[in-house]
Amino acid sequence: MLIDCFFGFNAEVSRHGRENGHLDSSIKASNRVHSMKYAPSASASNEGASTSGAASQTASGVLSGSGVLNLRPGSTTSSGPLAQMFSSMSADVAREYLEKVADLLLEFAQADTVVKSLMASQSLLTRVFQMFNKIEPPILLKILRCINHLSGDPNCLETLQRTDAIKHLIPILELRDGPLVYQIHSEVLNALFNLCKINKRRQEQAAENGIIPHLMKFVMSDSPLRQYALPLLCDMAHASRNSREQLRVHGGLDVYLNLLEDDAWACTALDSIAVCLAHDNDHRKVEQALLKKEAIQKLVKFFQDCPEQYFGHILDAFLKIITKSSRLNTAMATNGLTTLLIARLDHREAIARLTLLKLIKVVYEHHPRPKQLIVENDLPQKLQNLIEERRDGQRGGQQVLVKQMATSLLKALHINTVL
Repeated sequence: MLIDCFFGFNAEVSRHGRENGHLDSSIKASNRVHSMKYAPSASASNEGASTSGAASQTASGVLSGSGVLNLRPGSTTSSGPLAQMFSSMSADVAREYLEKVADLLLEFAQADTVVKSLMASQSLLTRVFQMFNKIEPPILLKILRCINHLSGDPNCLETLQRTDAIKHLIPILELRDGPLVYQIHSEVLNALFNLCKINKRRQEQAAENGIIPHLMKFVMSDSPLRQYALPLLCDMAHASRNSREQLRVHGGLDVYLNLLEDDAWACTALDSIAVCLAHDNDHRKVEQALLKKEAIQKLVKFFQDCPEQYFGHILDAFLKIITKSSRLNTAMATNGLTTLLIARLDHREAIARLTLLKLIKVVYEHHPRPKQLIVENDLPQKLQNLIEERRDGQRGGQQVLVKQMATSLLKALHINTVL
């Protein structure tokens, strides 16, 4: 198969490199990728074409019926006539063939779903991943593009998971230097995103294999790859207890809080905060982090400054937060949230008004000075207005729920002797 050629060419390039000093002689056996200086190969010429023809004749004993060059059965390195062909090549020529094979693999990876599914066999992918730490950056980039294309096809995801694609991709993010590092990291992050989206098991696997520190580095350094790292980082809150603990340890909550100032990511970040708090354990470390004065101020300010088009989307997350933690409830209520909630009761959407009433009810039930809350904000009158008002164009069912909720809350207020 074509992949056999890939491994055969790569083995010969590595051998020539060790003999001629072109490649590092001490390739580590781990899955970590090391930056190598890449010498551009010569462009295809008439001499190259002649060499190709001669190579085809020499290797005719291992050509399949379809003309695809095969290695001997069960071989993972070059052998027989193919080995003779390799041995007569210089490292540069062998490298050029290796690059051509990588180009062909990339073509297949961009084909339709039938071709992709055939290409994404477990045996092929396993051998590709084993080569990650042995190929030079330019070839690695092409192979990563193959994996990225395959990861975009739902039919290939299970095979990629079975072959531990995530486990092999994440160490490549350790690569730091070289002209192709940005492109390599981009392909890896895109492939990981495709693998992890809407799949908690693969998200958890990514966390287990150390993706969170890498994502934090991209986000906190304002790297151009930040846009690819952020979706993965926000998804980690939903993955597992282990991923949430890693987020906390590596400062993920602080990143989420800072994202509240970014319109593009604020709603997603708030939802991640709410999920982390919802799964807080008995040690209440998430709650403790959110109770810091700076965190409370960021949450309240975000509610105050939230653009109108996003306002309806943030209410459920705030309701989850103040329902889960009475301490956070009280801290935000006494730092301006109460007034902001009541001021938005005239929102045009009935579902938003209903959620606001739920928020006000929870705040009222845990407020240290409930009578003060009632009087200073003229809450009874605002509730009465909701009960009496009629709004054209509103869904009848939702409007009825608003009136019922306002009536229930107004009755609760009458318990206080201030009324």
